[in-house]
Amino acid sequence: MVHDTYLNDMWATHYTINPHSDLIANVDYMLKDNKFSGTALVVKDHQVLLHKGYGKSDDRSSNSVNTLYNIASIEKSMTSVMVAKLIQEGELTYATRLSKFYPEVPNAKNISIRNMLTMTSGLATIKDPSSSLTEQQLTKFYLKNVEADPRKGWNYDAINFHLLVGIITKITHKNYIQSFNRLVNPKGKFEVMEMPNFNNSNIALSFKKNGRKYSNAQYIYTSEVGTGSFFMTAGGLFRYFEALINGKILPKRSVKTLLETTKDSVYTAGVYQNKLYYRGHGILQGYEPSIMFNQTAGNTVILLGNRKGAKTTMKLTNSIYALINQTPYLGGNSY
Repeated sequence: MVHDTYLNDMWATHYTINPHSDLIANVDYMLKDNKFSGTALVVKDHQVLLHKGYGKSDDRSSNSVNTLYNIASIEKSMTSVMVAKLIQEGELTYATRLSKFYPEVPNAKNISIRNMLTMTSGLATIKDPSSSLTEQQLTKFYLKNVEADPRKGWNYDAINFHLLVGIITKITHKNYIQSFNRLVNPKGKFEVMEMPNFNNSNIALSFKKNGRKYSNAQYIYTSEVGTGSFFMTAGGLFRYFEALINGKILPKRSVKTLLETTKDSVYTAGVYQNKLYYRGHGILQGYEPSIMFNQTAGNTVILLGNRKGAKTTMKLTNSIYALINQTPYLGGNSY
C-alpha cells in the first residue's frame, strides 16, 4: 500500500520562518559549502529554521521539501516500534527468545528480542540476496544464511531486523506494510512510499560522487523490507519521530522502555543515543539520511541526501546540530 498524501508536504507552512537569521545563513552556507544534495530540515525550540531542497533530484528537477528519499536504516526504528506495539498487546516481551519463532537459528534459545533490537545477539549475515524475493522468501533466505557468535558483543548486522520482520508478520498474519499501518500508522498520518516508483517525479534519484546515477535495481529494496525500503520526505520523517518521542504512537513509558540500551551498546531500536540526543543514520545506493534530535524533538536536524558531498551527511548533521544548540561539535563519526 502506498500513501499518496506525500505529494503535498506543506508541513513547514504551519510555522513562521525568519529568513534573515544569522543562524539560518550559517546553516545554509554549511550545506552549500559541503555541496549537499538533498533536503534539509532544521528545527530549534519547536520552530522551523530551515526547510529547503538543495541540488538535483534528477537530470532536470531540483530537490524540494516535497522530494522523497530512501530512509535506509532509519526504517529500523519503525520496525522496532512495531515490536513494541506487539509487546504492548501482549504478543511478545523483550525477554522472548528467538527460539520461540525460529529454533533453527544458531544459539536462538539464548537470544532475546532485546538482544536483536540492540544488535547484541551475535547474529551475522553469511550473504545477502541477489534477486527479488517475496517477504516470506526473504525470511527463509536469511534463516539459511545466518551464523551466530555469542562472543561478539555489539555487532551491527541488519539480519537482526530481517528476523524481527519475520516475527512481526508471523504474529500479525499480515505483510510488513499492512502491519506497519495497523500498528504504527492506523490513521495514515505518516506518509511513506513502501517501495520506490522511480517514474514518480517526487522521488529523488541517487547519484554517485562522479555524477553517474545508481542503477537502483528493484531487488535491492525488496531485500530491505523493514530495514531500508521506505521512502519519505524530510517533513514526514520529522513528524514520525516527533510523534514517537512525545508519546503519540506509544505511551511515553513504553517509548522509554523501547529505547533502553545495554552496557554493550548505545544503539537500540534504530537509533544511537546518549543523554543529550538521539541519532539515526543510513546509507543505501547513494541515499544517505541522517537525523539528530533531543528528548522532545524540539531541536532536530534532518538531512536526506541523494548524492555524496564533501562530508558524510552524519558529520554535517553533527555540525549543524552543534551550531543550533551552541554546543561543541558532537563527534566526527562517519556512520
